Amino acid sequence: MRIIGFKKCRFPSLRVTAESHFAAMKSINLYILGAGCSANYDYPLAKDFRGTLKEYRRTLDRRPNCARLIQCVTNTVSMMERFNSPTIDRFVLQILEELGRQKRPLSPYDGIKHEKLEQSADCQIRDAKWATAALFLDREDNARKNGLQGYRDFLNIIFQGNRNPSALESTPSRVLSFNYERLYEFAFIDYFRLDSGMDCYGQAWLNSAFDFIWRKALSISPNRFCFLKLHGNAGTSVASQHGESVYECVTLDNSNLIIDDNFFWPTNRRISPRRSQNPEPLIVFPCEKDHAREGCTSFVYDTYIRTIWGGAMQFAQEAKQIWVIGYSFDPNDRKSLMELLRWNKASCEIVIWNPNAEVICNELRLFYPDLAPRLKPLARSF
Repeated sequence: MRIIGFKKCRFPSLRVTAESHFAAMKSINLYILGAGCSANYDYPLAKDFRGTLKEYRRTLDRRPNCARLIQCVTNTVSMMERFNSPTIDRFVLQILEELGRQKRPLSPYDGIKHEKLEQSADCQIRDAKWATAALFLDREDNARKNGLQGYRDFLNIIFQGNRNPSALESTPSRVLSFNYERLYEFAFIDYFRLDSGMDCYGQAWLNSAFDFIWRKALSISPNRFCFLKLHGNAGTSVASQHGESVYECVTLDNSNLIIDDNFFWPTNRRISPRRSQNPEPLIVFPCEKDHAREGCTSFVYDTYIRTIWGGAMQFAQEAKQIWVIGYSFDPNDRKSLMELLRWNKASCEIVIWNPNAEVICNELRLFYPDLAPRLKPLARSF
């Protein structure tokens, strides 16, 4: 597996380190990307995830050295069918709800039973993360060959056709993404003609709070372009090392990427008995993200999520216009997005860019009348 690095990363609190800078930041355009942005490149919408994962299992059956990965996918599909859940986000929430039901009749003295139930739920969620990461990474090469025209057009819009890196310092645009895949990143490095083997996540480029070259994490620089992945990244893994979060990132130069057991579980890697010390995909499902933001967890990715969402809330607060693109407003993860939209102090226009924009806006006007005057449908594909 070609990587940028397996780095010690300490994420400083954005609210503390950048608060004074945000005070000077005004009049930004905020773009929020959902799964519909990637639907034309063979990535599944949330409602189609279970069926797509089931088909992916058949692909892995024909590939050598995939026994453990096949088991992860099989376990995830089987449990999704058991819960009758078409979406992976809803499935993970159901795992945690089932865990709560199973623990409810137990007394505080049933420590071993509590631990076994929690370990079982953890295993199911880890399987879902590996299955999701494998599915998304496996589709990257074909997606790039398809041209990523939607993303290319979008980059032309937000940078007004300017391919000079100076545009990153002057643009009023900020982009948030709910997506685990890396198609925006591919289009970005192509747009600015960057070396696909470089670290594009640092402050000088995507400004995503990562710096894999210098083996550290950076604060988000609020007064320049920023791209934040609100639920993590299929191409990044996270583990704990000596009490600190450490991150590993697959380079975007992935034309020969082979997704198999050795990709996720190299034979030369020492396995720790402590789960947090073993790398797993930096995929944070919506219910996990909610708990992390509320300070209810002590997972290895907590500080990352709190930092990213601190930045997202600040950008939402200062936006002069908000665009929600390719997002279906699924009820399972609607809460966080509605919080972002309501955080805007200027009560700015909210453009819903979606083929079903009229239907979505009509529904939102019924459930969220306070936002109704701000909703503007743009019924088109990404």
